Amino acid sequence: MARVYALDNRMEPVPSLQDAPEHRPIALALAPQELDALDALELGSEARQTLRLLSATESTYLDVLPSCLIGSFAIPDKEHVLESPACFTFYLDKQRLVFVDEGDTCADVLDAVAAQGVIKQPTAAHCLFECMKLFIKGDLSFLANLEDQMEDVEEAIIDRGMNGNNRRMLTFRRMLLRIDTYYQQLVDMASGLAENENKLLAREEAHLFLVLQRQVERLLKRSLTLKEYSLQLRELYQAQIDIQQNNTMKFFAVVTTLFAPLTLLTSWFGMNFAHMPGIDWSWGYQAVIALSIGIILVELAIFKRKKWL
Repeated sequence: MARVYALDNRMEPVPSLQDAPEHRPIALALAPQELDALDALELGSEARQTLRLLSATESTYLDVLPSCLIGSFAIPDKEHVLESPACFTFYLDKQRLVFVDEGDTCADVLDAVAAQGVIKQPTAAHCLFECMKLFIKGDLSFLANLEDQMEDVEEAIIDRGMNGNNRRMLTFRRMLLRIDTYYQQLVDMASGLAENENKLLAREEAHLFLVLQRQVERLLKRSLTLKEYSLQLRELYQAQIDIQQNNTMKFFAVVTTLFAPLTLLTSWFGMNFAHMPGIDWSWGYQAVIALSIGIILVELAIFKRKKWL
């Protein structure tokens, strides 16, 4: 069921497109199968074909036509960034903003804009601007929360509680890659709207999208900073692995060095010569044990002084 709003000082819901007041801008959200059924839209064959082509893409893109703007959105779910994004297309001219969406995303967004109350400019372009503001609402908090999670992983790595952190770092990198792509495409779209190549928008409307472009650019810079942070986490993780390996090798080196004199001692008395000194001594065995313990204690003292232990 199409969701239709007439634009005035506020967005007023109307039962259907046929009931919309004449000479007033409208904003509506409809399903793809409703697009062909609503002849009253009179979008034209070229616009309809472009909408169909863009509906198959998972990207945020803007196409500038002589008398209208057509684009697509692919908005990742902030709760499940790695899952499929919410994809839909839109058509914008001076009097109409049409969202084509298989789900309820666009209808919910229009309802949210309407719930805000008074809109500054009752135009289709301003309605699109308000919708795009909602698309990035809360993104700064989302990135801050993501940074907090990465800091927790950093502390876990430093404390050597590294089990499972490698997978979490991989998840962070994949999430930030998708978020970066989304923001870059959104910056390009806002830039295209602000440039107003086909002179469809009024100067004030184009300026709104310039403001939006700057907001998204700040989000993009923040996400790029987090992306660099994720690389630093990977380097820190690798450094901790190297330290662990070095400690393991150090342990084996100390053990080998510790027992090397004892190996020499046992080799010496294991040569089985007939007249080896001490062979017939009744305290010879105990003396060798005491000598071995003494050698180990001396070596341990040296190792501690050298801070090898």
